[in-house]
Amino acid sequence: MSADSRTSLTLADAAPALDAAKTAFERIAYPGQVDLVTRELVRITSGRLSHCRLCRNLRLQAAIDRGFDEALVEHLEDGELTDRHLAAVRLARLVLTDPASLTADDGATLREHFSDEQLAELLLDLIRYRPGSRLTVVSGADLATDERVLM
Repeated sequence: MSADSRTSLTLADAAPALDAAKTAFERIAYPGQVDLVTRELVRITSGRLSHCRLCRNLRLQAAIDRGFDEALVEHLEDGELTDRHLAAVRLARLVLTDPASLTADDGATLREHFSDEQLAELLLDLIRYRPGSRLTVVSGADLATDERVLM
């Protein structure tokens, strides 16, 4: 879609009750217990899997301030991340592509690095990211090119 056909319709315009629920959820869930660097890697992984340019190119300043670096993104594919980050990225990939393939071993590895509350937080992040990225792509509101966006 061209930039001219993009819509300025917001979630609040389209579904006020849903927007209010999302806002209430965000007040409770954030900043949360999972570090922002891990959350950023999970969010970018979700964006890549959704083919959403905005989602995979957006960088949160708060995560950068806490140690996020572009080198981490480069290592999403080659696996040269900490065990904690690898476990979180694997969780994102499995939940978003083939949740039935999540094994007991995956669960044990995740629990080595995350509490139950943190795992719930990561899953809620994935539930929140995926529809937003898909909606961005389908609505034509995605970036025209791959360019970094700082927020």
